[in-house]
Amino acid sequence: MAFKLDYVEFYITNHCNITCNGCNRFNNYKFSGSENWSAYKDIYREWSTVVDIKHIAILGGEPFLHPNLIEIINDIRSFWPNSVLEITTNGLLIEKIKPGVLECLINNNVEIYSSIHNQVWKEKIKKSIIEKFGKLELISKKRILKDNPAGHDKFLSASGNIITLEYTYFFHQSPLVKTKDNKFTLHKSDYKKSHSNCDMKKSHHFSKGNLYKCGLVVTLPQILEQKPEMFDVSEEQLNLLNSYQPISIDQIKLNNDVLKQLLDPIAQCEFCPEKYQYHKIFPE
Repeated sequence: MAFKLDYVEFYITNHCNITCNGCNRFNNYKFSGSENWSAYKDIYREWSTVVDIKHIAILGGEPFLHPNLIEIINDIRSFWPNSVLEITTNGLLIEKIKPGVLECLINNNVEIYSSIHNQVWKEKIKKSIIEKFGKLELISKKRILKDNPAGHDKFLSASGNIITLEYTYFFHQSPLVKTKDNKFTLHKSDYKKSHSNCDMKKSHHFSKGNLYKCGLVVTLPQILEQKPEMFDVSEEQLNLLNSYQPISIDQIKLNNDVLKQLLDPIAQCEFCPEKYQYHKIFPE
């Protein structure tokens, strides 16, 4: 019997077309690398035989920058035909998507989740979505506070796709802490407190054929490896970061109870803040 997960993210690229202050996957620092899909697709096919996923998101970085996006979408849909499948994008490249990508999104019933990080982009992105997917019918809307633009609007497009416009103009601080020498170190928090407050603790990631607790343990080792000159991190914390082991398909075949560990805090949670402080992503 397959194990069930509510939500999993396929992290497919570090590349992004914008530089958001406080990006929790560090894509604003322009480090490189994308998922080599052909190398891992057969492993993901195996995963689909042992894990049912209710909701799948494809993201980055900016997923529309991945050159093999059509293949990725087609494969994920064939592996998990009954899952909600969503692509999470900042929305700015929707106006440039090619007919083949558009056809793939429509045929695979992919939901478009556009996380808009600058209020001045809102109407431009909405217009590009209408041009590609047709007229939008409002299904629901949510605002965090009355008269506060933060929140989301959910639409059904003429093409049959669910379109969500999320208005996220503020981020909380990332794991990176700037030092007096203009480098970065990491938080040294109580890992249980950080996990308790974390807004990504259930955002489990598929990357390179393995399943990770969250995006931090996927992307932080990559940027530290590619841009060591940016950091002043202790050997103790480097060893802790590198000690993290994702869950492999071979482990699942032996004992799928290991997936229950995804819900628990991990020692690497100490790199994230215990409490959040928010800042505007793109100051005026």
